[in-house]
This record gives sequence, C-alpha cells and structure tokens, in this order.
Amino acid sequence: MTIYYCIDAYKETDESWSLCPKCGLRTKVWSYDNGRSTACSCGENDYVHFSIHAESIMSCLKNKTEYDRDGLKNNWNHWCETGEVLFEHASKRTDGRW
Repeated sequence: MTIYYCIDAYKETDESWSLCPKCGLRTKVWSYDNGRSTACSCGENDYVHFSIHAESIMSCLKNKTEYDRDGLKNNWNHWCETGEVLFEHASKRTDGRW
C-alpha cells in the first residue's frame, strides 16, 4: 500500500510530473486560495511533510507579477532534477517577502 503524507484535498497528477527522487512517488497537488503545494511520502504525517510550492494568485497581484499556471509543476520537476527550489513558500522565506 502506498502512503502519501497529505490531507484528502491533494489530487493525483499525470505523467508530466516527475517522480520524487527520494520516495519514488508521483506527487499529489493541492491548489487553494492563497497557494499551491505538493505532497508525496516524504515526511512524518499528513501535516508534517515535505512540500514544494508555487506563488499564489494573490501574491502575483500584490507583487504585480504574471501568474504562472504551470508554476507548481515547473518548480516540482526542477527540484526533482536539480535539488534546487525555484519558489519558496512565504512561511519558509527569510527575505520578508510574501
């Protein structure tokens, strides 16, 4: 049985999403009012788990940047290939930006 560490709001993705290089699962994703995030089986439980994020629509409006519909997939796939995160969630940022 495959165990994903995430709540039921996360939805399955298709083959265009890379497999996690650590656990080997294809990520699930959640799009919500103020963000988008991923989940696989890397973590401790449904609430404490590894996640890649993408900029929310509200953040794009505030920062006057263009919303990237594929931003989460691009960030996830880039991280899988290189280990580099292109966008960091506001809760993990240290530069004071939202």
